Amino acid sequence: MIVFRTVAYRLVDKNLVLEKLRGVLDPEIGRSIVDLKMVRDISASDGNVYVKIALTVAHCPLAKTLQADVENAVRKLDDVRSVKVETTTMSRKELEELKQQLQPGAGPSTPSRGGPGVGPGIERLGKRGVRSIIAVISGKGGVGKSFVTSMLASVLKRSGYEVGVLDADLTGPSIAKVLGVSGKPYKSPGGGIVPLRTKTGIKVMSINLVLDDPSMPVVWRGPIVNSVIRQLYWDVDWGDLHYLLVDLPPGTSDAPLTVFQSLPLDGVIVVSSPQDLASMIVSKAVNMAKKMDVPILGLVENMSYLKCPGCGKTTNVFGESKGENLASSLGVSFLGAIPLDPAIARLSDEGKIEEYSNSIIEGIVNELRTRAAKQVEHLTQGLPIAWSIEP
Repeated sequence: MIVFRTVAYRLVDKNLVLEKLRGVLDPEIGRSIVDLKMVRDISASDGNVYVKIALTVAHCPLAKTLQADVENAVRKLDDVRSVKVETTTMSRKELEELKQQLQPGAGPSTPSRGGPGVGPGIERLGKRGVRSIIAVISGKGGVGKSFVTSMLASVLKRSGYEVGVLDADLTGPSIAKVLGVSGKPYKSPGGGIVPLRTKTGIKVMSINLVLDDPSMPVVWRGPIVNSVIRQLYWDVDWGDLHYLLVDLPPGTSDAPLTVFQSLPLDGVIVVSSPQDLASMIVSKAVNMAKKMDVPILGLVENMSYLKCPGCGKTTNVFGESKGENLASSLGVSFLGAIPLDPAIARLSDEGKIEEYSNSIIEGIVNELRTRAAKQVEHLTQGLPIAWSIEP
């Protein structure tokens, strides 16, 4: 005879569910979803809990992250058999009210998981196991900033250093593609996000790695951009790194400002090209770094010239090189000029840029190591240089 057992579930208290949800942070804003009035409905019946959440942005790429966080929080309650989480979108009026709520002075921010607050106020984040954090900036798009970032990371890794790359260019992320990284990051047992690794072991984090569809545009306003960049740094378990390179979007908008204010930068590298337009606009990026009191390690001129593989003659495709004069006029060091090379485009498209080698880039890295070491030595108030840069 078969005996069927019926398991009786007690009624789950909605108030207890709400209290659990207070600990769930919006992944874009970094504050409790209860405080943000994102919880729209809670129902429970026979151990089955239903929660409805209002997103701040329609088709939010981090919606699944929020749904998982809500589900995990509710499952911690006794007598919960299943959790269903649905999402809707805030109305324009609700978003305006939320915007007012997030204005500085409107209320205390909720601390991020394991780190400083990520509310409307900008606070400097800690370094943890990262020894040198260097941002790569440009005033203008199309000068090869992501290529320079990936090449610096590749040469440093070949030299025996532990290296990570944070792609802070949310609207035009390309680091994952160039370095041949794909797949989804996952959470470690400690709760941090584990970055993906390239073939040579460079750790990589990019918004493209967490989007359900990398081809969809990221349509976010300033406060959300600020919060996401902070999370891509602070919520990621970078481990012990000698260098973390941060690839910034071009210009002087919210994203670069957030990195300058939030991340404990040891310096920045400026990328330009020979064009007069690029030289003019890159000056804005340099002056922004100076205004934010971020040390400038030097300027790199990319696509400086094209060398004929047959006769060895050089051609200035984008005009005469201006890098050295530009650096001098801006009061910064000139690190070197990188030539145009068709192999760069091919290897970038194939995700194999780590295979590229160039003596000029290696020379730039050597100069970078020296300057970064001096900067870290200064910031650490006399700690030996070997502690700062030796692998």
